[in-house]
Amino acid sequence: MRDIVAFTRIVQPEGKEPAEIRRQISPYGTRAFIVVRRANMATDSNRYEILLLSLQPDALSGDDPPAPQAVFSFDAAEDPYDGDQAVQRVRWLDANTLVFTGRIGAAVNQAYRFDLRTRTLTPLTHEAAPVVSFDVSKDGRRMVYAVQVPNPPMTTGARSIVIGNQSFWTVKWGQQRLQSQLRKYRFYVADLGTTAKPRPLGEPFFEANFAKPQVSIAPDGRWALLPRFEPERTLAWSRDYPLLAEVVDRYAPALLADPLRYYSGALVKTARRMTAWRLEDGREQTVVDAPDDALPGWFQGRTDRLWQGGGASVILAGTHLPKTSGNDSAASHVIEYWPDSGRWQVVARMDGRVKAAEPTADGFVVVDGERRRRFQRRDASGWREVADAGKVEGAAAAWSLRLQQSLNEPPDVVANGPAGQAVRLTRLNPQFSTTTWGVMKPYAWRDARGRDWAGGLLAPKDATPQGRRPLVIQTYFFDPEAFYLDGPNFNFGFTSAYPGRAFVREGILVLAMGLQPGKGRDPGSDNQAKLTQFYEGVRGAVDALVRDGLVDPDRVGIIGFSTTGETTLNLVTFSDLAIRAATLADGDTNTLFQFSVAYGVEAWRQMEDMNRGLPFGPTRDEWVRNDPSLNTDCVRAALRIESYGVPVYGNYDIYALLRRQYKPVEMVLIPGGAHSLALPSERMLSLQGNVDWYRFWLKGEERTVPILAAETPASLKAQYDGWHQMEKMKAQVDATPRCAREPSRG
Repeated sequence: MRDIVAFTRIVQPEGKEPAEIRRQISPYGTRAFIVVRRANMATDSNRYEILLLSLQPDALSGDDPPAPQAVFSFDAAEDPYDGDQAVQRVRWLDANTLVFTGRIGAAVNQAYRFDLRTRTLTPLTHEAAPVVSFDVSKDGRRMVYAVQVPNPPMTTGARSIVIGNQSFWTVKWGQQRLQSQLRKYRFYVADLGTTAKPRPLGEPFFEANFAKPQVSIAPDGRWALLPRFEPERTLAWSRDYPLLAEVVDRYAPALLADPLRYYSGALVKTARRMTAWRLEDGREQTVVDAPDDALPGWFQGRTDRLWQGGGASVILAGTHLPKTSGNDSAASHVIEYWPDSGRWQVVARMDGRVKAAEPTADGFVVVDGERRRRFQRRDASGWREVADAGKVEGAAAAWSLRLQQSLNEPPDVVANGPAGQAVRLTRLNPQFSTTTWGVMKPYAWRDARGRDWAGGLLAPKDATPQGRRPLVIQTYFFDPEAFYLDGPNFNFGFTSAYPGRAFVREGILVLAMGLQPGKGRDPGSDNQAKLTQFYEGVRGAVDALVRDGLVDPDRVGIIGFSTTGETTLNLVTFSDLAIRAATLADGDTNTLFQFSVAYGVEAWRQMEDMNRGLPFGPTRDEWVRNDPSLNTDCVRAALRIESYGVPVYGNYDIYALLRRQYKPVEMVLIPGGAHSLALPSERMLSLQGNVDWYRFWLKGEERTVPILAAETPASLKAQYDGWHQMEKMKAQVDATPRCAREPSRG
C-alpha cells in the first residue's frame, strides 16, 4: 500500500480539459508549469513541487528535452483534506511571476507571489483566517481577496445558544473550529508594497452554493467584479428565470418546502449576480440586476469574467438580463460591461448554461452547454461570432500541452508542436509497471432486465479463467480514458478507502462501476427504484464474472464512499446478494439518526425520497421498511465503517445496532482527517486497513508486519484476534435464514 500512497500525483491542472492545461503556459508561450504532490512516508507529510517545463522550440527539437525544473517545493505541515490542498490555483501574473494560495509555514491559506528569476516567495496576505480566493492587478500593486470571517454560534460573553435552524455540526463544534461554523466571508482590497491596511469591500456574507466566492480584478487595478448572493430574491427570481428554477428544484428544495426557514437554512443555495466595485473608494454598483446561470459547486469557480483593454470593459459570460420590456430574460447571455459609465451591451444569447469562457488573441471563446462558440472583436462597437477551429492563436500556440494517460499509463505532460511533433516532458512515475501493478480493462455486462452496464476490471496481467479469484467492487465512477490507481479515476480519484491496484498484488480482482447503467436506465424513477436498479447491476456483474470463470461467487466484497456509502449500506441490508464483506467510508446514510443530525443542512428531501416518506404520520411504515438502521437484523456482510474528521456521525447507529446483535462490524475513526484523506499516515490507515479487511474475509490471510502509525506486534495481533471472533459471529449469522422483506405499500 505504501507504493500507492507514495505515487506522484499531478494536482494542477486539476482536470484534463484543454482550457485548464492552456492556462499553465506562460504569457509568451516559452514555458509552462505543473504542480505535483508526492507523499513522504518518513516524515508523514506531502511534498508539493512547482515544476517548470521548457517550451522553447530549439530545446524541444532534439531527442533529449530538458528535464522539469523544480522551482519551488515544500513539505505541507497542514494537509488533512485532498479537496483543500496546500497549494492551490497557481497562475501566471506575468512572464516571470506566479501567484497562488497555500499553507506554507502557516496554519491557514494565504496568498503568495513567487518570482521565478530570484526564487523569492513573498506573502501577499497575513490573515488569521483562510484566504479563499484572490486576484492581482497586472502591475502587481493592488489585489482583491476573499477571506473567511469567524462566525461562532455563541457570541462573546454568552453562555447559551438558541439553536434555531443552525445545524448540529455548527452548534456542536463551531465555537472554535472555522471548518464547522456556518461559514462567512468578506472581500478586501489591498495596495501592495505600502503600509496601508487592507480595506473591506461590503459586509460579511454567508457561504453559498457549495463553493468559495471567486474574485476578479481589472488589469489596471481600478475595478473588481465580485459575486453578490441574493437569498431573499432567489425564489421570486426562479419564477422568472427557468435556468434558476432548475437550480432551485434540484439543489434548494427547502426554498419551496420550508419558505419560513423553520427547519432548514444552514447551507445556503441562492441566486448569484456580479457587481462592480470601484476600488479607489470602495463604491459598489450594479452590473445587471438579474441572476447568472452558474450551477452550485465547481461552476461557481468557472472563468466567466474577461477584462478588455486593460480594464476599460469586461466580458461577463453567463448572466441573465433584467426582466424588462424588450429583454430576452429567459435565456443566459454574454454581455460587455463598461464600469466607468455603467453601460452594458449584449454580445450573444446562449442556448444553454455557460460552462466557462477563455480569452483568445483576438477575442474569446465561451462554452455554451456542450458547444464552443468563438467571438472576435468587430470594431469598437461590438463583436461577431466566427467559426471555432479549436485552436488558440498567438505565441502560446506554437507548442501546446496535453496530459497523456490511459487506464494503464499514469498521467504525464506531452508538448505538441506546430508540425505535429510530440515530446514527452515528464516521467513522474517510472516505477509503474503492469507486470506488478495489474491491468485495468473496460468490462461490460447486462443485468437480468437487459440494461447495459459498463465499468472496468482490474486483474493481474496473467489472469486466466482457470483461477477463480476473490472480487472487490469499488463503487462510484469509472472513466475508460483516465489512469486508474486507487479509486474513481477522475484526477487520480479519491484518496480514501479504495486500495485499487494494491488489491491486485494480493490476488484480489477489482471491478470499478458507477451507480447507473449506460443504457436502459429507468427514467423518472425514485431513489428506491434506483437502488433496486443498482442491486441488479451488481448482481449482473458478479454473475457475468462467474460465467467468465474469473470470480468465486462466495468471495465478493464491496466498498462505498460518500454518496455510494449510502447505496452500499442499502445493498448489504436489503439485497440478497452474497456479499461477504463491505466497507462504508465516510458514507451518507438514510437512517432516522442521520435524519435528525442532518437538521438544518437541507438534506432531508433526499432521505425522505429514499425512504418514500416521513418517519411519522401516514408514511411511517414505509420509512420503517426502508430505513437500514431499523433493519440491521438483515445485514449479513462483515462491515467496516470508516469515519473521518470530528467524530460521528454517519453510520454510528448502524455500528451500535450491529454490535448489539453480535454481528461482525468494525468502526475506524480518523479524527484528524477530512472527507477525502490526504495525510500519508491517514491514507495508510484507510487503504491498508481495507487491504487487510478483504484479505482476511475473502482469502483468510493475515498481515504479520506492523506498518501503520503507532502499530505494534501486540496491536496487530489484537486486530486479528478481534476479527477471528467476528468470524465465528458471521458463521452464526450465515446459518440463519435471510430476511423476508415486506412489500412496499407505496
